[in-house]
Amino acid sequence: MCMRILLAQTKPSYDAEKNIEKLKKIVKNKKADLYIFPELYLTGYLIRDKIMEKAMPRNAKIFQEIERIADDKIVVFGFPEYDNGVLYNSAAVIFDGSTHIARKIYLPNFGPFEELLYFKPGNDISVFKTPYGKIGVQICYDIFFPEIAKIQALKGAELIINISASPITSRAMFETLIPARAIENTVFFAYVNWAGMMRTMEFWGGSRVVSPRGRTLAKLPYFEEHTEIVEIDMREIKIARNLRPTLRDTRKEFFNL
Repeated sequence: MCMRILLAQTKPSYDAEKNIEKLKKIVKNKKADLYIFPELYLTGYLIRDKIMEKAMPRNAKIFQEIERIADDKIVVFGFPEYDNGVLYNSAAVIFDGSTHIARKIYLPNFGPFEELLYFKPGNDISVFKTPYGKIGVQICYDIFFPEIAKIQALKGAELIINISASPITSRAMFETLIPARAIENTVFFAYVNWAGMMRTMEFWGGSRVVSPRGRTLAKLPYFEEHTEIVEIDMREIKIARNLRPTLRDTRKEFFNL
């Protein structure tokens, strides 16, 4: 089975209505099976104390609107989630008329990052059973912790998505880790980042899809807003796992699975 993935590398914006309209326009006008937008896409990343007024529950009206236009597609985007008085840095994963949630597990709190001031860490490693197979979803800094991708692959994910708000200072590390996560787990890995300035941060873009054997199938420009569709062939998973059976040889007792 083949899947058409749209990488939506957008410019940072604090205007939620504008961001929502851009998302709707892309989903309506671009023909793909899966649409991926960056971390905290709805509100922008560096909104600091405004996070309380911008956060939204999973049953907010906007999700119902996107559920309707998504139809038989999958749409993934970041947003600040409000749940019982607690805030999470979350991803909405919309398919089959429903909104599912993946929460960021590891919150950076060093250098320019201060996520622990606002968010609570998530506790679940997210894998969703979609019409296109099982998909794992993680958020930005989660990529630095290989156990997340490994457990997602052990749970059956054949595609792992990482939505990101990564500044230029992190570029070299992400460009090393993205193919590593694909190769070590024999999965497709899709990464989507912001591109452009927000306050004092410059986001480097560079969104991409990497194959289970580490080949870059699509790579978007640095620092520029850009969308691109890449087609992946899920049959490559079986080939990769026959050639390099890392999942078969993983000692699952180390993961309590």
